[in-house]
Amino acid sequence: MASCRFAFAVHVMAVLALRKNQGCSSSRLAETVNTNPVVIRRLLIDLQNAGLIRTLRGPHGGAFLHQKPEKVSLFRIHAAVSSLNLFGSHPNQPSPDCPVGRRIAGVMRHIQDRTSLSIERELQKVTLADVLRELKSGEAKGQRPAEKGGT
Repeated sequence: MASCRFAFAVHVMAVLALRKNQGCSSSRLAETVNTNPVVIRRLLIDLQNAGLIRTLRGPHGGAFLHQKPEKVSLFRIHAAVSSLNLFGSHPNQPSPDCPVGRRIAGVMRHIQDRTSLSIERELQKVTLADVLRELKSGEAKGQRPAEKGGT
């Protein structure tokens, strides 16, 4: 099953970028993502540990973007909250008597490495600023035409 952590993290980072110097609480971010604030708080911890955001406590606190959107690649966001490990492995050692079982782990590891490198390269090319441009233009893939002029 695919994790939604990366999608949530990009959403949170985009909200923080649009808010510029105004902090945003985890409960407000949870409302925009439509999830539980605990899920957002866990994401915020990972994003802060990666140096992508900073948080302040108190009445004027909240989460803030720590770097300019142009400096934040989607790879950095992904690395902060998810793994590029796309495939699960055998829960038990395959039979060494089977010609496939003897070598499948190494073959799958090689495929995993190549796939991860490809995804990493693509995510390195896209910045948070690119995401913001697509959001502002209303031309993001998957957006319904009726939403283009909406708020």
